[in-house]
Amino acid sequence: MPFGDAGRMGKKGGKGKKSRKGAGPAPDAGGKTVEVLARSGNMEGILVTIEPGTDWGQVYSHRGEEIRYVLEGLLEVDIGGNKTILGKGDCVWHSAEVPHTMRNPGKKKAVYFVVIMPPSFS
Repeated sequence: MPFGDAGRMGKKGGKGKKSRKGAGPAPDAGGKTVEVLARSGNMEGILVTIEPGTDWGQVYSHRGEEIRYVLEGLLEVDIGGNKTILGKGDCVWHSAEVPHTMRNPGKKKAVYFVVIMPPSFS
């Protein structure tokens, strides 16, 4: 089944869109790499790499919700002052209105995919 036929997205019933890695990630001098893989009016999917010992740099909040899925390494998430360490295959959902931040406490890079609803990254 072609990707566009796999399901419907949004209130208007538009078909899903396939995304391939294109222009590549936008490197950040602070040890983070962020690549927006997909975006709609309702959500965005972002691939994030954080180098060992690097943190996000600030606690922040915004309207909406976030879901993070760890693909590699370790990711410490701090949501409203509650810290937990996620490993490969772990997932966390939270209200984005609660102040949150992340860091990589490990010795290898951390890679995770985050879905932000509604889009607020860029």
